[in-house]
Amino acid sequence: MNGKTQNAVWVNGERRTVDGPHVSARDRGFTLADGAFETMIALEGVVFRLERHLARLAHALRTLEIPEPQELRVWVCDAVIAAGPEAAVRLTVTRGPGAAGIAPHPDSSPTVVIAVSPLPAFGAAVYEVGLSAHVASGRINERSMTTGLKTLAYTDAIAALFEANHAGADEALFLNTSSQCAEATSSNLFIVTGGRLVTPPLACGVLPGITREAVLEQASAIGLDSAERAFGLDDLFAGSEAFLTSSLRGIAPLVRVASRAIGDGRPGAATRRVADAYRELVAHECRGPAVA
Repeated sequence: MNGKTQNAVWVNGERRTVDGPHVSARDRGFTLADGAFETMIALEGVVFRLERHLARLAHALRTLEIPEPQELRVWVCDAVIAAGPEAAVRLTVTRGPGAAGIAPHPDSSPTVVIAVSPLPAFGAAVYEVGLSAHVASGRINERSMTTGLKTLAYTDAIAALFEANHAGADEALFLNTSSQCAEATSSNLFIVTGGRLVTPPLACGVLPGITREAVLEQASAIGLDSAERAFGLDDLFAGSEAFLTSSLRGIAPLVRVASRAIGDGRPGAATRRVADAYRELVAHECRGPAVA
């Protein structure tokens, strides 16, 4: 393993030059967002909860009726071992190249791209000061056919983030069509209310986040009750704390939404306990040797 993580790209198990051509211009992932992906964190050659990421990806591929390449796990492990001590890993699977039109060809062959890069450097202010969020003008459709799938179609999230930035906020927060709080552009949402962690249930249209799942698992171990329960903006504003969870950013305090402070407008004690427990969990589970 190299001492420093390098950018690297693997296509269908073969390493390619980072700046070279990687996929066909007719790949349906490029032309139709016809595919799914996972973003993962790796420490010392071990991907945190790789099996859960692969299971979530497999569910998305089954729903989209994209054949799942059997080599995915080996390809990811090989790429991570060659990468360096700490890495961000993006695993993308598309239906592969296809002719014009919506209907896929029955003999299409999936394209698998694994992009490995150094972990992004989030500023200390993200964790010590916290994030602000703008409530997006668009809504998540909890009845969508692809609800809960991490597909390649992220244009709503991109547009919402621009909208948030224009409003002077760091993040965008989506409501669903029932005006319930759902999630941020690439993060799950938690609030602390009455000493309990509460996060929207999957029925609200949220992604079943791997970090979200880990926080729910660890809550009782650090003395916090947790619940999956729908709530609206009034509940969010009345909460004592809030935070966002994602694979790369981890636990990020959310201290202001729509110009209103959450709690006292600073990262709270419960958020810090969750963040500490999550960092320890990732370090513990990635401590063992990589398995190819």
